[in-house]
Amino acid sequence: MAQRKPKRKPGAELGEDVARGMIVAGAARVFASKGLSDTSVEDLLEAANVSRRTFYRMFESKEAVALALYNFGTANLIDGCKRAIASTTDPLEQFELCIDVHLRNAGTMGRLVFVLGGEATRQESPLHARRMQTHDMLVDLLRAAHLETAKLDPLLVRSTLFALEAVVRYVLAQGDEGRKVSPAAIERARKVIMRFVTAGFAGRGAGVTELPI
Repeated sequence: MAQRKPKRKPGAELGEDVARGMIVAGAARVFASKGLSDTSVEDLLEAANVSRRTFYRMFESKEAVALALYNFGTANLIDGCKRAIASTTDPLEQFELCIDVHLRNAGTMGRLVFVLGGEATRQESPLHARRMQTHDMLVDLLRAAHLETAKLDPLLVRSTLFALEAVVRYVLAQGDEGRKVSPAAIERARKVIMRFVTAGFAGRGAGVTELPI
């Protein structure tokens, strides 16, 4: 039988940064295990080993914790893409490396990506605005990285991000909703999305629609 964590002594105050970190770390485990809708605040208190008073000093709801976790993940994604873009001057390689950043996240944190990514697609969710803000930032990063991509209609770049999200979500869904994501599945997703990117941005010839600029 699993042992329950000892309750923190009443009145013991945690520093704000420590308490916030404990709650967010505990939430990552619980959300990955139970999903967002089936998680209660009580589940988060137990996972983080904090009092209800401490929880509500940091967050107003479980959705606020999910948003903090999602903000952290998307900030890391943007930073990873910035580094990737800075490492090459070739626009297709820049797209490719940013795709690899997305896919590494899906491969290592598949279940959490599936749960929070699904929540972020709902327009009524507090995560949705951050999702669209992240798209805006990535579109600006990719278009500003090269003179050629700067001329592109931003909707083309944005459409690539939507396609990448959809492909990743399908692969995660096939892998027990992110619980069992194989390297082969991630590589399959990579090949598919890179076909979109290379054909969409570098395709030329008769019957091929001109790049929208």
